[in-house]
Amino acid sequence: MKNKVIVILFILFSCISCQSKQLDDSTKDDNDKNNDKIVETEKADDENNNINKDVTNNQKEDDKETTTKASNKKTNKPTSQTKSTTTTTSKTKTQNSMDFAKTLGTDKVILSSSQISSYNNSIKTKSGMAYDVYNISTISKDKVLAYINSYKLPSLPKYNGNTVLTKQNTQTILDNRNLDNIKQQINVVRGIIVKRTNLKSFPTDIHFYDRKGANNFDNIQESELHVNTPVLVVHESKDGKWNFVISPFYVGWIKKDNVAIASSDDFTYFTKNSSFVVITDVKVSVSGVSLDMSVRLPYVGNSANGYRVILPKKGSDGYVKKEEITVAKNKAHVGFLAYTKRNVYLQALKYKGIKYSWGGMNDGVDCSSYVANVYRTFGFMFPRNTSNQNKSVGTIISLKNKTPKQKLETIKNKYPSLLYQSGHVMLYLGVLNNKHYIIHANGTDMKVALTVLNENSSYLKAIDRVVTIP
Repeated sequence: MKNKVIVILFILFSCISCQSKQLDDSTKDDNDKNNDKIVETEKADDENNNINKDVTNNQKEDDKETTTKASNKKTNKPTSQTKSTTTTTSKTKTQNSMDFAKTLGTDKVILSSSQISSYNNSIKTKSGMAYDVYNISTISKDKVLAYINSYKLPSLPKYNGNTVLTKQNTQTILDNRNLDNIKQQINVVRGIIVKRTNLKSFPTDIHFYDRKGANNFDNIQESELHVNTPVLVVHESKDGKWNFVISPFYVGWIKKDNVAIASSDDFTYFTKNSSFVVITDVKVSVSGVSLDMSVRLPYVGNSANGYRVILPKKGSDGYVKKEEITVAKNKAHVGFLAYTKRNVYLQALKYKGIKYSWGGMNDGVDCSSYVANVYRTFGFMFPRNTSNQNKSVGTIISLKNKTPKQKLETIKNKYPSLLYQSGHVMLYLGVLNNKHYIIHANGTDMKVALTVLNENSSYLKAIDRVVTIP
């Protein structure tokens, strides 16, 4: 009997030990999975340590998500952003834009077009980062050099797909900036974007990924420029394939093929035309180009199939030419949309499920470009990055030092509004069926996702301010 007891105790001890080990391994696996998710983290403001102070205040992406590195240049997402957040997101699939629009939306106009125009002037002043492309005719060599040299190549090792980048690669890229051929005084060339284009910190097709085999989070991807964006061309790369440009919110390198030279009259006609149509669908493909939500095009009139508009195209001489196209009426609107709560919901939820993409590369959106695109359909001109948005857009209410419960109590009647944490922005939709909802483009889900905020939400814990507009 004694021997039987010993055997039974031994078996029980073995099982308990086994279960304990499995629990430890499972916890480790979960943590590893969570770390894999949070490894795609937001670029923070201090990533700009090496950037010229004049330019630092104006741009350098801090809201695009990157691979976590042991470097003081990068700030990670809160490590509490875990599997539970994604699970919560997956449970919201039954909600759609009409649910929010019908329940929480109203047709009351919040601000008129003229009020929004005045509001934009305030945003420009507060952000201190807008470039007045309509009133710059010349620029000095020193200024152009400051812009170009504000960007520093990421430290190696980095990968272009499966290829390890070398010092020879980086030197070739640096040489292609063609710095020896910048004139002392430059007459800017007006240009119009004719094809959605990546704006990069260096003139190269080579990517700078942190991990071998990666295809997103390119460290030299800065932003994207939509069709019909006005730019000033101030320099050309040594290989003649890239232009360094000044856009309304960013400076950087773009493919020369994607910009057409414009006369002063054409520059104004295309980009400041008082009669225009704004794209209200997420994407409209027409005449070989992709038109993003918020793209404005000169309006000609109506046809049986939709709105007749003028699309900028690049002629064989490099100058912009006009091509008349038709855009379906359910994908566009004559003039800006009325700024109402209902319209904010309808526009914002159109992006649900659209892929997340660092800096707008690969035809996607990141957190700040998503928000900017939605609000541009009403006429707002938001800065490109969260660091500029969260100090210049709307009325700021601090959520610092508040408990999660206090944060929910503070925001519950402020909808729709913008919620900011370090390097990330979310659109707060309000309370539906006793649940607080946000929608945001994020690198955890790798898409624009509808997410529930509750007291255990990692996003809620990280949010430090709510911004109402107005």
